Amino acid sequence: MIRYTLLLALLALAGCTNDGEEPRYPHSSRVMLVYMAGDNSLGGYVRPNLDAMRRGMASVPAGCRTITYVDTPGESPRLVEVTASGMTTLHTWPGPQNSAGAATVREVIGRVRTLAPADRYGLVLWSHGLAWMPSWATDYLTRSRARIGAIWPQTKWFGQDTGERPAAYLDTADLAAAIPNGMFDWILFDACFMASAETLYALREKAAKIISSPAEVIADGFPYEKIMPALLRSEPDLRAVCESYHRHYADDPRPAYRSATVSLVETSQLEALAAATASVISAALSADPEALAGMDLSRVQALDRYRRHFLFDAGSVVRELQVRGRIPASLAEVWRMQLARTVVYEAHTPAMLNLPLDECCGVSMYVPAASYADLNAYYETLGWCVRCYPPDFRIER
Repeated sequence: MIRYTLLLALLALAGCTNDGEEPRYPHSSRVMLVYMAGDNSLGGYVRPNLDAMRRGMASVPAGCRTITYVDTPGESPRLVEVTASGMTTLHTWPGPQNSAGAATVREVIGRVRTLAPADRYGLVLWSHGLAWMPSWATDYLTRSRARIGAIWPQTKWFGQDTGERPAAYLDTADLAAAIPNGMFDWILFDACFMASAETLYALREKAAKIISSPAEVIADGFPYEKIMPALLRSEPDLRAVCESYHRHYADDPRPAYRSATVSLVETSQLEALAAATASVISAALSADPEALAGMDLSRVQALDRYRRHFLFDAGSVVRELQVRGRIPASLAEVWRMQLARTVVYEAHTPAMLNLPLDECCGVSMYVPAASYADLNAYYETLGWCVRCYPPDFRIER
């Protein structure tokens, strides 16, 4: 009995800290942070995704943890640890937060770093998303009547909080500023359209690899029960994650759900892809100053379903410039070789809902055509545009 009492006392002392010292939290080999900005129309999808994560954790290696930041309509934001046996709340904020704000992203990452120290981290960004588009343009894009209808499942994009008045959105530049360099091995966007060259380039120093979709993502999201083991391995199998996502939707028994695009990008290659793109654009503009402003966008593969398309398959853009004689075949081939080094895995279904996907290289890009004068001024401020266009080039607006 004396030995048992002594053992309890020693264990109690081991968990204490002196006044003024930071408390010590258990160290893990790997922690996955899932940032669920669900204070919007996706709120109803949060719980099913958390349950899928819980089931997936049953096959995860020991020493790994999944911490989720959860913000849903009408509830206080909270940090929840997901385990195979259930969910434990680690922290609850006393009131509403703007989960689409850079300050909140920064605070959550810092808090997780304290509560869940680890050798390595991965990041899932779960919400609505609209690639590089500025927040003021969210009402600018509308779907045509043919692309709206109850037969299609809901899709999602990244960075919206409708609990704010007016609704808050997280621009790419603010997201990049909120994520620290070097902390995350990989980032997975469970959100629409985030595999845009403009977005990926802005985030190129935030993780070694990025999984994202150049088109939409059905609101049910990634199949977490299937992908958790691959994400939380000591050496994550991100290709397997992409394959699981693609097959999950491609094999869905419901025809309307057989829609998925996904790519795995090596961020270390994005600077070289930007350089190759700059060469293509420079050559095209030298051959014809109106090569882009006057491009017939109906001949280029669109990756969004809006009435006015703004996301185009990057490979399709280069192909059109080559076919129209604006760039030589040799230059187009150099670009494609660099694309292959950058996008190391790509898969897509034949269509994204009712949008045929005849071409899909895994990355989208904007074409600053004259008809998009209201977006071109903003586009000129993006790092991708600055890197890829000649310094004296002025986008028509």
